[in-house]
Amino acid sequence: MRCPRCNGSRLHKQGKAGSGRTRWKCVGCKARTTNPNQEVDEKIDFPSTLPKAQKYIFTAAQNATPVHKGFLSSLRHFAKRSGAELVVIPFRYKNPTSNWSSDNESHEWWDKGLAKYLFDGRFNLNKHLTIMADIKVQPTAVTPLTGLESITGERSGIVGHTKIQLQTIPTPSNKMPKIMATTGACTIRNYSDTKTGKKGEFYHCFGAAMVELDGDGFHLRQISACDDGSFIELGIEATPKGCRKAPPAEGLIMGDTHVDSVDPDVVDATFGKGGICSVLKPKRLLWHDLLDFYSGNHHHRNDPFIAFVKHQNGTGNVRGEIERACAFVDYHTPKGALSVIVPSNHPEAMARWIRETDWRSDPENAEFYLETALAIVKSARMTPSGASYDDPFSHWAKQLLTGSNRILHRDESYSVMGVELGMHGDKGPNGSRGSIRNMARIGTKSVIGHSHTPGIFEGCTQTGTSTLLNLEYTSGPSSWLQTHCVIYANGKRSLINIVKGKWRNA
Repeated sequence: MRCPRCNGSRLHKQGKAGSGRTRWKCVGCKARTTNPNQEVDEKIDFPSTLPKAQKYIFTAAQNATPVHKGFLSSLRHFAKRSGAELVVIPFRYKNPTSNWSSDNESHEWWDKGLAKYLFDGRFNLNKHLTIMADIKVQPTAVTPLTGLESITGERSGIVGHTKIQLQTIPTPSNKMPKIMATTGACTIRNYSDTKTGKKGEFYHCFGAAMVELDGDGFHLRQISACDDGSFIELGIEATPKGCRKAPPAEGLIMGDTHVDSVDPDVVDATFGKGGICSVLKPKRLLWHDLLDFYSGNHHHRNDPFIAFVKHQNGTGNVRGEIERACAFVDYHTPKGALSVIVPSNHPEAMARWIRETDWRSDPENAEFYLETALAIVKSARMTPSGASYDDPFSHWAKQLLTGSNRILHRDESYSVMGVELGMHGDKGPNGSRGSIRNMARIGTKSVIGHSHTPGIFEGCTQTGTSTLLNLEYTSGPSSWLQTHCVIYANGKRSLINIVKGKWRNA
């Protein structure tokens, strides 16, 4: 008699259970059952250690629920192609009105196709990453990571769950970035017909977490599958039938640039040989906070010492900073790609500089100030919604940029593959301050920047920064991380972290 869980090993009699029925145990996967012809219905002894590897693919599976066969097949092909170990974290959904089978709801069995991949326990992959397969979070949990921020200590943590969520936890600036993330699932949607169940069903993601260990560090990326189970992970497209080279990415949304503060290691990882652009070949580059506007920063007013330093090293010249930003875009935009400048609060600080600065007290910028002010005066007009005038930075960017580009204006929609990319993230709904959570409630998939803190919450993905992590105005524990977001050809998104100058362990 074969085991219904692993469908390979024979069952061994173990005597009588409390119900009087014969209890069987699989000699292979160790599953126990009193109903060997249907399903395993008693607690399974999962393996207590993970196989040693440099690459892992983590996903999750619900009890008493069929697997998504197409996605599992794609995962198997990709694991073989990439040399990764596939690991499935089991979890349970206790609800008497679950749609799949209320009779099987509490049974300790998992789809037999997952038998050799199931692991249950706490695993430290290295000194900076923990897999928390021993924590079972209900699939209907709105924020599955809540309360787990400190449970892993200084290590980052991954939890098995049907949603894909990610948050960065503030750590001292000399520590490795701490990330808390969920996996997505490989089992089909199986929820109750309640409000809570339907919300869980809506956010259920056929997904996984790709982990590459790199010494004491790691690289983490999200795998999000299409309905047929296919997915793209960097340069590879995995399908139920096999793997092939992925088509060019639709877009790369980069962490906030702040050109004069950009980290050279991030520039090299993004645009250099073997970098993100050379591998993904994105059709579009999205630039957030391209300009820092350090030269005219209103926080520096009335500080003669900062003014002296800026004058001495040339960082107080507004025209120079704008020219450097535009030249940076032209130089780094790959041939055939479109650069899209997203309206952001730092470049818009130039408008405040024009409104509030007295050019007579700033001889270094007087001529450029007057030239800009005249152009803005000439653009001033009355519209049906009120008075309006051109944004000063956009005015100069249109003149200085020479490559293929598009400069968006505030509240202009720019959508790619159904994902809204025209919002920076500083301004939220109805005049509120923007955040990943209130932007997730607008009902549209989106990618935003602004906070320098990457995250994934429901339909909103947030990038990090491209700058150095220690800047003049940063102090205390920080959640900043150098992170971009890619939109693949299938419309799915993934965050790409750059840690110590590396974006993957090739």
